Amino acid sequence: MPTINDRKNTYAERVTNFGAETERYKKLVRSTNLSRGVAFLAGAVLAIIAVNYSLAAMWIVIVISLVVFLYFVKKNADYERLRDYNRTMKTINANELKSLENDNSSFDGGNDFVNSAHNFSYDLDIFGRNSIFQMINRTCTSGGKNLLAERFINPVVNINKIKQIQEDSALLADELELRQQFRAFGLLYASDADEIPDFGGIQYHFTGTKLWRIVSVVLTVAIIAAIVLACMDLCSPYVGLLLYFAQLAVVGINAKKTNDLQKLLMNGSKTFRKYEKLFETIEKFPHQPSKFSEFGGGYVSGALKELAQIAAFYEQRGNMMIMIFGQGILCYDINIDIKFEKWLRRYAEEVPKWFTMAHEYDCLMSLANLKYNHPEWAVPQPVEGSFILNAVQAGHPLIDPEKMVCNDINFSDCPFLTILTGANMAGKSTYLRTIGVNLILAQIGAVVCAKKFEFSPTEIMTSIRTTDSVQDSESYFFAELKRLQKIVNRLEQGATLFIIVDEMLRGTNSKDKHDGSQKFIQKLLKYNCYGIFATHDIDIGNLRDRYPQNVNAKCFEISFEGDSLIFDYKLKDGISQNLNASYLMRKMGIIEKSM
Repeated sequence: MPTINDRKNTYAERVTNFGAETERYKKLVRSTNLSRGVAFLAGAVLAIIAVNYSLAAMWIVIVISLVVFLYFVKKNADYERLRDYNRTMKTINANELKSLENDNSSFDGGNDFVNSAHNFSYDLDIFGRNSIFQMINRTCTSGGKNLLAERFINPVVNINKIKQIQEDSALLADELELRQQFRAFGLLYASDADEIPDFGGIQYHFTGTKLWRIVSVVLTVAIIAAIVLACMDLCSPYVGLLLYFAQLAVVGINAKKTNDLQKLLMNGSKTFRKYEKLFETIEKFPHQPSKFSEFGGGYVSGALKELAQIAAFYEQRGNMMIMIFGQGILCYDINIDIKFEKWLRRYAEEVPKWFTMAHEYDCLMSLANLKYNHPEWAVPQPVEGSFILNAVQAGHPLIDPEKMVCNDINFSDCPFLTILTGANMAGKSTYLRTIGVNLILAQIGAVVCAKKFEFSPTEIMTSIRTTDSVQDSESYFFAELKRLQKIVNRLEQGATLFIIVDEMLRGTNSKDKHDGSQKFIQKLLKYNCYGIFATHDIDIGNLRDRYPQNVNAKCFEISFEGDSLIFDYKLKDGISQNLNASYLMRKMGIIEKSM
């Protein structure tokens, strides 16, 4: 099995290779820039010289120079695209390398989805800076990003759907080149208008009959013929001028309908070019998830390429040359309108499905990338029947692997609640988040940071990082009570919950906190729920003796070696016996050593 170091070596090698290619194309861009300038100047000089011999020689020189100039223009544009592509691929691999070294700052953390009132996402650092979403998110479309965020916000509880997501992402995981190509095109063609276009309710005006096609062809042929005949002195130039204004009138009469059609594309040539490239890449994957099998053969990418060209034609309507020559000689607007309406008649109903599928593929890419980056992580096994949440050597995904201390997770029908005690900084909160984060990852179909992971999909609620609100005149203590009330309300509605609570009722005095915490846990024994409660109140752990079939006790201990405090961060059975607050306060000089 590959290791994380193998992945680091792969990314480092790709950074070097794409960096070298970027530099090569930079030089080619500079050389073709120079070459087209030389071709233009040489053509101008040679044309001036040639005119002294004959007009025919001058035109031959001009034509040859123009061909050479346009050749270098095209090569320059090609090299610029390849330079930008290789530069983007270099950046993608450099960022992946940084991610494997625990730096995910280059990726979007989904700050828009941070919600302190959510059932668990705020407590478990799902969104925001240094978040789970930031670690996993590799989406390149707004739809893909929203879909991935939605999976985190509302994790999947259907076992068959979870298994399908696992299988689909596994098919893509080892296709590193294609996955990165997909992301590169998404980043290169990034645009603000990334929503699914709405082509519903179209009123077809230009393709209902053959009238406008006949009008455009007749006017275009007539004006070109009039121009040629006028040049041969076989026709008055005013005939051509009359036809020119007649064509402008036809275009002007239909200007509103043309504008309405253009609005449908939202100036989106870049967007449609982006999705063309995304589907072009999707179609190359050798193994397709079952729901994407119908999108092979270039059908979608070809249609989107045509649409991108139509959008680009619309965007050129404001070009002065198009306004002068295109509209008055070639019936520019009418011909684009006809082309677009034909496209809409053929594909309009399918477009939303294409964009939705692209977004689903984009979301899968993030899960596939996580699986590729962490080959040592486990594929979680969803289990039907009685509740189970078991893991071997589970760790928190955001902790540096070299510093990570892993622990097992064990929850089943009996006992179904665990009281977790331990001194300050002993590892309680990290363990709570380790459980919650890995369970969420399992329920979105991702791999998890563990050697083995079995779970029953369920609804998750937490109370770890409650915040107060000055604006809502809400104290920290009341905010926590509301969160606990929300948990009870869901249970009374018949929901099955997995609950994670860290230091309940910390906003009140010790006795009140003890009594309230104990009664809350006792109340939960009546419902269909499972969970873990971390507390410094070691007396709460004694509930294990009163309810041995329902309550378990685990702890994180500390030890003293001379004047040093030792943390091993290893989960143990039982109730914590060692405290460290006074020791740390003396150590830091906050209180007197004799106290």
